Amino acid sequence: MVAFPLLAFGGSEVLHARSRDVPVPGWGQVLVKVEACGVCGQDIMRRSGKVDRVLGTTIGHEIAGTVAVTGPGLTKLGVGDRVASTQRRSCHRCRDCLGGREVLCMEGLLYGEGLDGGYAEYCLMDELSLAHIPDEVSSEAAAIAACAIGTGYHALTLAGVKPGQRVLVTGASGGIGIHALQLARSMGAEVVAVTSSERKVDRLRLYADEVIVAAGGRFDSEVRQRNIQPDIVLEMTAYATLDSSLRSVRRGGTVAVVGNLENKAVGILPGALILREIRLIGSKACSLAELEDCLRFLQRNMVQAEIQEILSLDSAPAAHDLLESGGVYGRVVLKP
Repeated sequence: MVAFPLLAFGGSEVLHARSRDVPVPGWGQVLVKVEACGVCGQDIMRRSGKVDRVLGTTIGHEIAGTVAVTGPGLTKLGVGDRVASTQRRSCHRCRDCLGGREVLCMEGLLYGEGLDGGYAEYCLMDELSLAHIPDEVSSEAAAIAACAIGTGYHALTLAGVKPGQRVLVTGASGGIGIHALQLARSMGAEVVAVTSSERKVDRLRLYADEVIVAAGGRFDSEVRQRNIQPDIVLEMTAYATLDSSLRSVRRGGTVAVVGNLENKAVGILPGALILREIRLIGSKACSLAELEDCLRFLQRNMVQAEIQEILSLDSAPAAHDLLESGGVYGRVVLKP
């Protein structure tokens, strides 16, 4: 089969298609014929060596396809089933897994990093990492359900969003941000989108009640001038915008850190948290149950999958270049 294992760190030129043996599923595993794989900012950071620095495995953690071969010990899947994956394989035995918080599993491994991922024609996957795709949902949309949609859903759930609240989303035109706007609005919230690009404003107005263009990552002054302090901030671009998020959120509000532009430290003033009783929380990824929710949201048109480009698998380097250019609205998806 054709696959894109990461064999060196650097620019998109390090991505090369390789021929690899099709893997054979073991106990509790299935071989998935990949039909779509989303391209995430995490893929870019991994390829460039900014996170985890693991070489040898195939990139890609946003995977959808069809079960081609089954291993022994399965409980819910069979050949021909359409499936979408969570981002990680968990142990399913620890306290966190048994409590439905498998994203915190200490033995968890990320597809596309510790395990081979979806920039390939086939991918070996744990049955308990997979959810059935409803007939009404395309493989392209299902591929991005766990990461681009589910990450924001998990963050909104952790933050405890309620109808009538105001939610601000930084990095709002990115893959996670644009779907978080839709989710927050579907939960009854008023939505504020923050972007660094003037050219993306009109598109964001489809999903946001207010749009702010943040020059150099600063937007707190404009939030106060417009009198639109949010109850909840979903912080997608923490390295550039966390300070403004903390200055913008209401007293007693919540800032959920979901993403970061750089793998670097960010300074904060503890006094802001103390005097205004701000909750600063981290949010990682969606669980299998949350992925199933997101697939139902797509099925019922509560969320529209925002996919700007669908490219062939051999265009993986071009997909990375496109994402790094800053010109992508939503997601780019690869199809073997």
